[in-house]
Amino acid sequence: MNVKNFLQLPITKAFTVVAGRNGLHKPVHNVEILDFEFSPDIQTVRETVFTPNSVVLSSLLFAKQEPEYLLNAVKNLIQLDASALAYKPVIYKDLPEKVLALADEHHFPILRFGGDEFFEKIILETMAFAKTQDYTFFLATIMGRLINEELSDEQIKSFLQQMNKTFEKYVFVANVQMNQMVNTQWMENFFNLEPLLKSGIICTFKKSMFILMTHPSQQLQFEKLLNEWLTMYDIATENLFIGYSNVHLTEVELHLAVREAYFSRIMAEIYTISTYHYKNLASDCLLIELHRKDAHFAMDYVNNYLGPLLENKVDPDLMNTAITFVIKKGNIKEVAVAHFCHPNTIRYRMTKIRQLIAPLENDYVFYERLSTAVKLYLLHSKVEE
Repeated sequence: MNVKNFLQLPITKAFTVVAGRNGLHKPVHNVEILDFEFSPDIQTVRETVFTPNSVVLSSLLFAKQEPEYLLNAVKNLIQLDASALAYKPVIYKDLPEKVLALADEHHFPILRFGGDEFFEKIILETMAFAKTQDYTFFLATIMGRLINEELSDEQIKSFLQQMNKTFEKYVFVANVQMNQMVNTQWMENFFNLEPLLKSGIICTFKKSMFILMTHPSQQLQFEKLLNEWLTMYDIATENLFIGYSNVHLTEVELHLAVREAYFSRIMAEIYTISTYHYKNLASDCLLIELHRKDAHFAMDYVNNYLGPLLENKVDPDLMNTAITFVIKKGNIKEVAVAHFCHPNTIRYRMTKIRQLIAPLENDYVFYERLSTAVKLYLLHSKVEE
C-alpha cells in the first residue's frame, strides 16, 4: 500500500493533506508512534526505531512549548525515509509555514487527523489492509502463473492449499474486464459477490477480475448463476467483456480453466462481443497457444507479414481497415459501416493492402494469412496491455 491507500481507510478518510501532496505515492510498510523522540530534552534519542516507509503518528506533544522542534522532527523523518507524518491537532491545529515548506520541498506528506481517531485503531486497520493487499497480490501472482506456466499436479494442489479455501471437484471460471475502464470502482463491486461463493474465490489480475467457482456437479449452470448474481447486486453488464472457461477438474485442470477464461475474454474484446466461451473459439485456440508458448516467434510472423502496413505512416487507415476486415470476416459492407465510408472505399483500401503485403497470393491464401497475422497482432496487444 502507499500513502494514498492509507488515506482511503475507513478510519483515515477524514484526514487532510496539509503538505507534501506530491509524495502520496510513497509506499507504506508500517505505522509507528512519535512521542518525544526528537525532543532535545530527551537524552536517549530513539531515531532508529522509525523504520523506512512508515507512517508516523503523533500528537506533537514533544513540541508543546517549542514549535522549532517541529522543523527538526520533520527533517529527521525525511532523512529516515519515513513515508508520512500524521498529526492529531490537539497541540497544533496548523503547523508553521517553514515546516510545511520543507515537507513540500521534499515531497514528504504531512497529514492532519480529522477528529479523535485512536492511534492503536489506525495501526490495526492499516495492518489489516496490508494483509489483505498481500493476499490480493498473492492471488494475482497465482493467476499469472496458471496462465503462463506449465504446472505439475503437485504445484496446482499447492496453490489450492495456499488459497486456504474449500474447493469442490469441478471448477468454472469467468474473467471479466470493463469495455472502457475509467477507474477501478467497478472491480470493488464484484467483491460483493464473494459471500455467495461458498467454494471459490474472486480476485483481480492486471485490469480484470477472475471469478472461480467450484461445485460437486459438472452440470452447474455457471453463466446463468453469475448473471443472476450480477442482477441481484445491480452490476451493469453492458460495458463488460466476459470470458468463460469449459468445466474442468479442480485439482488437476485449474490452470486450463483460468487460462481459457482469460483468453476467451481477450477474444471477446477483439471481436467486441460481450461474452465469449472458450468452446466457441474454434481455430483461434491454435493462435492463442502459439502466442502463449512462443510470443517472439508469433510476433516475428506478424511483423514480417504486416510490416508494410505497420510501418506505413502515410496511410495509417490501411492497418485499421485490415483489422476491421478480419474482425468482420471479410464483409465489405460491415467494414464500410464501421469506418463510416462507402464500400468502394474499403475495396480500394483492400486492393492497396494486398499490393503491399501479398501481391501474388490468391484470395483464399491472402485472407487466411491476413486473418492469422491480424489476430496474433491483436492478441499480443491485448496481452501486453
